Amino acid sequence: MAHPKLTVLLLSASLFTSPVFAKAPSSEIPEKREFPLNTSVNPCEDFHKYVCSEVEASFKLRPDRSHHLFAFSDSRERLLETKKKFMSELPTKKDLNERTEQLRDFYMACMDPKARAASEKAEVKKFQKDLSKIETVDDLITFNNNQASKGMFGPFMWMGNTPDLDNAKKLNIALGGSIMGLPDHKYYEDAKLMADYKKLLISFFKAIDPKIKASDADTRAQALVNLEKDFIKVYPVASTRRQRWSERHLTPQDETIKKYPNLKLDMLFKKTPKDALVSMPIPETAAFLNDELAKRPLQTWKDLLLVRNLSDEMDDAYPKFFQENFDFEKKYFGGPEKRPDRQERCTDLVTNYFMKELDAALVDQVFPNFDEKKVTEVAENIRASILKGLENNKWLSSDGRKGAIAKIKTARLQLVKPHTDKEWDFMPIRKYTKTDILVDKHLYREASFSKMMKELHEPANQDAWGMGPLTVNAYYSENENKFVLPIGILQYPFYNKDGTLIENLGAVGAVIGHELGHSIDDNGAKYDSEGRLKDWMSQKDITEFASRQNKLVEQFNKAEHDGKLTLGENTADLVGVTFAYNAAFPGGKGDVEDKKKFFIAYGRLWCSVTRPDFEKLMRKTDPHSSGTARINEQVKQQPAFAETFQCKAGDKMTLPDSERVQIW
Repeated sequence: MAHPKLTVLLLSASLFTSPVFAKAPSSEIPEKREFPLNTSVNPCEDFHKYVCSEVEASFKLRPDRSHHLFAFSDSRERLLETKKKFMSELPTKKDLNERTEQLRDFYMACMDPKARAASEKAEVKKFQKDLSKIETVDDLITFNNNQASKGMFGPFMWMGNTPDLDNAKKLNIALGGSIMGLPDHKYYEDAKLMADYKKLLISFFKAIDPKIKASDADTRAQALVNLEKDFIKVYPVASTRRQRWSERHLTPQDETIKKYPNLKLDMLFKKTPKDALVSMPIPETAAFLNDELAKRPLQTWKDLLLVRNLSDEMDDAYPKFFQENFDFEKKYFGGPEKRPDRQERCTDLVTNYFMKELDAALVDQVFPNFDEKKVTEVAENIRASILKGLENNKWLSSDGRKGAIAKIKTARLQLVKPHTDKEWDFMPIRKYTKTDILVDKHLYREASFSKMMKELHEPANQDAWGMGPLTVNAYYSENENKFVLPIGILQYPFYNKDGTLIENLGAVGAVIGHELGHSIDDNGAKYDSEGRLKDWMSQKDITEFASRQNKLVEQFNKAEHDGKLTLGENTADLVGVTFAYNAAFPGGKGDVEDKKKFFIAYGRLWCSVTRPDFEKLMRKTDPHSSGTARINEQVKQQPAFAETFQCKAGDKMTLPDSERVQIW
């Protein structure tokens, strides 16, 4: 997720042109939501309640949603309505270019329930027939790897590409996989959930084979449950997996093949450049599969392939199983009470598959005459604020300070929208059907795999945007040392064209600071200004850096979060708020009321309404902290917050100087 940060030049009311949206579905999504303060709450005791409790209490979550984070979701919902209108009109449009024809055909295939049902039945029948011909585990791995060459990765291993850790302009092979069917290890400890999970697997087997004996379905379901339970004993937890991606896990292709002979990885590497190394940050999956393939019944591995390849596609032709699956998600993971209507689902599907292609067709209509120059000025002012802070840093060595400054100085900014084909980085064009959505998905995956393989033979395209411009988000890429800020996020309350400069610095200013802050968070700080995995801090710096971050880990652990899993985002939030404040109030000078507006603008970014079980899921799996923690745990670190709201020692929203965390 991205977070906003703005600088001093951002105040002009004409800075951004108001976006042109289709009408939102209801009054739940106003053009500009009000965030009334709860004046019965002392901001020094609970700043989240002071800023958010009124808007959260007044909002009713839609039955087809699990979560509504106002700053993000309001803008997303408005953009969704515009996309839905565009897609509904597309089938009657004439003279479409090839790129937009893809959107139309994909959408039309999705919108036909009878055709989809027939496609699902054909898919299930074909997959079962293919597996029935397999008589050995060796044949099964061959089948799986042949599927992979078409972009159809099964549960065994997936392949992608990733920048080389010593030369970000070169791409290596990324290899990974997981056979964990539930989202987190802890769920396997819940006996009631596991009983229902087994029932769901039994329902799956009955759905694809109505003639199966009840005892056989039970046995096969239990075998899969046992497989997953054994797998999670070796599979790392989420916080460890996150850390692994910023460590060196590289081997030559021939060594990888020899290390895991039962996986027949030579089939995946047939057309890859021979000098490309294999990056496998989570090797436990490959090791587990290599050891276990011959020990378990062939039927168990076939069933794993069946469940992973078919269960998510069983919808119109399998309404009973779909509903059971939907109810399971709702019961244990905070899934919505009902699903969105078909038109919305098909629009979302097109968005997920053709994000940039759809955004390219719409961005200039939704945001006409957008002033990009002033956005660049804003971002550069935030960069200057961070640089000033680094120059005054007291704990870094001279070389460490130079390294941090070099990263921020040379970080590339890609703002508003892509401008060249290299930046857009569209998918290869294919001719999709208007009647078979599963055939279309196969074609798309083949196109995606072909694109990935082609890219492995070329210098890395460091200009490519990792998200479409209408995305309500932003990101930082440590391999490329660049920050991307799409136009989609530049709406209220991230940016308020009628607000003051101070308010905007507290909102979108904090976003830019947050994302640039990722360049010097626990993972980003391992990469130098050229995107290489290379220490630029001394050992003493690294020790001090870890000590300061450990205090942040402990603080968020006390706030009932996984402090290690959320460390990167919490560090970036701290950078964002700190340097946005410094940009708004150089030397701490400024009016008290303006300072209050700044912190209030930051706080309202994280007001949200969430289903309780979805909140539990996020606490286990999401590297971002909850909205409450992103507000309260961050303002505690700011001496200016306590001063502004006249908080006293002992108030919950203030900490003694010795306990405050100041990293950069």
